[in-house]
Amino acid sequence: MPNNLSALIDPGAFLIVMAGTVLACVARCGWHNFGAALREAGALLRPDFDDDANRKALAQAITAIQRDGAHRANPELPPDRALGLMLETYLRHGSIEVLRRTRRSERALDEARRVSAAQVFVWAGELAPVFGLIGTLYGFTQLTPDAAATATTTIMAAISTAVLTSLYGALLAHLLCFPLASAIERHGLARETSREALAEWFADQIAAPAIPPRDGRPHLRGVA
Repeated sequence: MPNNLSALIDPGAFLIVMAGTVLACVARCGWHNFGAALREAGALLRPDFDDDANRKALAQAITAIQRDGAHRANPELPPDRALGLMLETYLRHGSIEVLRRTRRSERALDEARRVSAAQVFVWAGELAPVFGLIGTLYGFTQLTPDAAATATTTIMAAISTAVLTSLYGALLAHLLCFPLASAIERHGLARETSREALAEWFADQIAAPAIPPRDGRPHLRGVA
């Protein structure tokens, strides 16, 4: 078994597939979109939306706004950038309509970033098998005789490279690129769903009429 597994490792073949896939993907989408896709993939490894912390910050902001008014309140912003921008917009304009318009714009931008990042990995998944085939063709070019090696050794090395590049291309596409594209979509949708729920809750709380505090002093009838 160890010998069989070691036969599947060919750094040269892997380099052909990986380097070709990356370069072709960058040529198709550009460095900016490629870097953005890598950042979105890196965000999968860490929780970037803390529902409890954001809800607590918004609740404190609601209390401050109801006490001091939108223009005078100075609450701490939520850790989420989009919710922080929403709160800043409301504090600046004091308008629910402007708040909702800002959220629609941010939601559209977040969706565009998510779709773009996922598309980069979809393209990479389409290109990886292509460069696996290119690696196969490269392996066949190594069938030229070599004076330092026997014909059998040369043929076996060339066939191994040809087969492994195709294998690496398929594995790279279906075990890395396509799963990453799907994970970015799922992660982004879950984050946006949580964010939108908090934004709607904040807007509803702000729009609700403030309940005046009760007067705790006893009321005596007939006393002026």
